[in-house]
Amino acid sequence: MAGQSPFIVRKVAVLGAGVMGAQIAAHLVNANVEVMLFELAAKEGDPNDIVRKAIEGLKKLEPSPLSVPGRAEHIQAANYDQHLDLLKDCDIVIEAISERMDWKKALYEKVAPHLGEHTIFASNTSGLSINSLSEAMPEQHRSRFCGVHFFNPPRYMHLV
Repeated sequence: MAGQSPFIVRKVAVLGAGVMGAQIAAHLVNANVEVMLFELAAKEGDPNDIVRKAIEGLKKLEPSPLSVPGRAEHIQAANYDQHLDLLKDCDIVIEAISERMDWKKALYEKVAPHLGEHTIFASNTSGLSINSLSEAMPEQHRSRFCGVHFFNPPRYMHLV
């Protein structure tokens, strides 16, 4: 594409700190990509406790999703109540929450106003219709919405 700069991924947000979301975040941090892992805010204590527990859990998984256990410290914990404004600086946002259309659509509506002008938004869905999911995105974001599916475990299954 003449005249266009190459697309370089410098910063990624992963929405959902479950098994897949946390491992996708680990896979990105292994590649030295700045990554934020989002989850619901904890109801008590530190709002990022749910994410912090997921990050700690990465160190216990076998086979390890981390190239070095210390890489986990480079995953930034975030929650939907306090940190959505950080999405504007992300090159890619990967949604990796449970396979429920209603939950995904509600999340898309919540995060869409915070996406950057050039942010690519990807769903890690494996069974839901990408076309139906794209309808939950505002019109201005649909051209940058896509499906992507990391196989489990992402570090060892060299497929997307």
